Amino acid sequence: MLKIMKIIKTVFFTICLTLLNVYAAFAEDPISPEYPIEEPPGVPIDSHLIFLIVAGLLLGITLIYRNNIKKASM
Repeated sequence: MLKIMKIIKTVFFTICLTLLNVYAAFAEDPISPEYPIEEPPGVPIDSHLIFLIVAGLLLGITLIYRNNIKKASM
């Protein structure tokens, strides 16, 4: 019974988060053609994208490895 409740809770929260994200995506105002589109200040994210991917993979591998070590020591 507890396992079923956990699954139902997970599905419920997943649906809620999805609906909130869809609502937020449609809530933005459309871009008006009257105003010129300006580039935002800052550095574009695609300049060093490979470093971001490698850093994300290393962080993920580290977290999974540490989690497995903790479970093995228990």
